[in-house]
Amino acid sequence: MTKKTTKDFIIETANKLFLEKGYQNVTVVDICEACGISKTTFYYHLKSKEDIILRFYDSLTHNISQHLMSILTMDNYWEQLMVCFESLVAEAYKYGTDFFSQMMISNLKEDFGSYDFRDELTNIAVMIIKKGQESGQIRNKSSAKDLYKASAYAFLGYEVTWCIKKGKFDWKQEIRKSLENIYDVAPEFRK
Repeated sequence: MTKKTTKDFIIETANKLFLEKGYQNVTVVDICEACGISKTTFYYHLKSKEDIILRFYDSLTHNISQHLMSILTMDNYWEQLMVCFESLVAEAYKYGTDFFSQMMISNLKEDFGSYDFRDELTNIAVMIIKKGQESGQIRNKSSAKDLYKASAYAFLGYEVTWCIKKGKFDWKQEIRKSLENIYDVAPEFRK
């Protein structure tokens, strides 16, 4: 088992606070108090509260990749792929629009790579898409990687809309309908 670093502990604790109170309602002082550390220690490991959210997608995509590994034996490749996207939406719903809005704002100021493709997740998704194409569940025969990229950018567009609408937008339902069209999913595999 890997020993947790102070930085990992701070990030994990901050994320718990963000879940409980919302990103905007948590200060660096709150994080320091919850961790039992000084502000000096906080700033030794991280530049700002914003620095915590910029690392969010790395841990999230890794966790989803681990979850996906457990469902790869399913025969419904379309649903395997939807687990990937819907898991991201579920995590976003837990953290809320203020958290994700701040991540977008931070990346608009400077590209921190939060929205870059993650190899681990991309490779799993591309493998699932190829199996879905081979089985006839996914009828769009475009390159699996190109399909994944198109769906990831559609996903980002819905994420932005969800943030703009302050959560009053059914992101999960809308992304599913769009992806069914992008991938041309056979009707018998649609929900």
